[in-house]
Amino acid sequence: MAGAVGRVGEALLNRVLASGDYAQVVALAEAPMALGVRGLALAAADALPALDDAFVVLSDPGEPGSRSYYGRDAPFVQAHRENCLEIAHRAVAAGAQRLLMIVPTPAWQQVGHFHRGLGNPTELAISQLPLAALVILRPAIESARPAGNLVARIAAVYVSLQMLMLPRSIEVLTSEKLARCALAAMRGARGGVQVIGADKMSSLLEEPE
Repeated sequence: MAGAVGRVGEALLNRVLASGDYAQVVALAEAPMALGVRGLALAAADALPALDDAFVVLSDPGEPGSRSYYGRDAPFVQAHRENCLEIAHRAVAAGAQRLLMIVPTPAWQQVGHFHRGLGNPTELAISQLPLAALVILRPAIESARPAGNLVARIAAVYVSLQMLMLPRSIEVLTSEKLARCALAAMRGARGGVQVIGADKMSSLLEEPE
């Protein structure tokens, strides 16, 4: 798992560990170390053990709250748009056959059809890797940036308007619900590329845990 930082990354790591789906969960770290958590190992990108599946949680390094305030996630590598392709290459080289990415997507992009396909050249490049299955989740998550000066307040209003644009059928998921969705989507990944927008994510919560 790459990107086990912040609320979403921490929730997914805990959910995967508790699921019993994997004999061992490997979290991407700057250097190998032991945290004393049963079933969890930390490994650097150039020293990954054999993998079956890979979870990659993207976040914005400049976003407040993208990492734990108390430093609980300090050992883990943060996954973002600039390094996720390299992370995917490393996972495939270690044997991963299925890869799931959580890619938070602005609210305005959740309206229409944009969010239902590959969104940029990086996602296209990842889809061309020799994977049996690639799943991309696009949750709509409100920005955690605080309103400060005039520009920041205007940006905060803009984000609020984006959230109002969402159809009522689209739920802004909590980190715990998003973690449940991710695990359910990985369990159901059968082959090919699947992109799941926020409007379809609630159906994953109906899957048995």
